[in-house]
Amino acid sequence: MANLIIKTEIQPSALKAFSKNEVVLFIEVFNPTSQILWGESEINVNSPLSLSFDSELNKGKMRVGILEPNQKKQKKLNIYTKQNNYPDDYKINMIFFVYDTDGAIFERIDQQVILPCKEQ
Repeated sequence: MANLIIKTEIQPSALKAFSKNEVVLFIEVFNPTSQILWGESEINVNSPLSLSFDSELNKGKMRVGILEPNQKKQKKLNIYTKQNNYPDDYKINMIFFVYDTDGAIFERIDQQVILPCKEQ
């Protein structure tokens, strides 16, 4: 059972097919425990998605930071495409690593976000 609560939102909610796109993935992490934790995430995307606006970058890390007890933290991540995107559902894979005060892994959470691409 996951101790942390992770919510995601994409704005705009869909990509436009056959055009350059930039969307923002908002990630909200809530720590309902009574412990102080530290979080980070690995993000993996597949072509035509990229984490860089001018080159193909499929992997990245994002530091969530210190998660105080009963507090939430929000981060954002930009995702880009070039004009080679077709109507489909693209996957964004995230692995969250949460560490306790001793530096030991407290929890690992795998999450997948679906980013639709639609014709105009």
